[in-house]
Amino acid sequence: MKRNIFVATALVALFLTSCTKEKSTTDTSSAITDTLSSKPSDSATVSSNKDEIVTSTAKDSKGKTLEMSFNNTKNTATVVFDKETIELQGQKPASGIWYKNDHYELRGKGEEIELTKDGKTVFKK
Repeated sequence: MKRNIFVATALVALFLTSCTKEKSTTDTSSAITDTLSSKPSDSATVSSNKDEIVTSTAKDSKGKTLEMSFNNTKNTATVVFDKETIELQGQKPASGIWYKNDHYELRGKGEEIELTKDGKTVFKK
């Protein structure tokens, strides 16, 4: 009798284990299929290796122009203001944007943008 209970328990455990393994195999194969079907083409992969650059231009009330180029891949910004090209490193803002170097600081949120030099505002929109 004890032997029959032991054999029955072993068979139930084996059955439950085999069902679990089969389910895992099925889930894995569907995950692999999803991954393969959603894999981008070779041309898309090549373009994703390039830097993601966004450009923008702003004009203040005095007519001054601020040209901005943001490299989101490298977390840098290049600003052209008064014929001067300024390279800035990205910072961690609470919200909006924040880039700076030793002298300049660029902050903004929404449509508002401000460039300061050594703590003094030189451009504001």
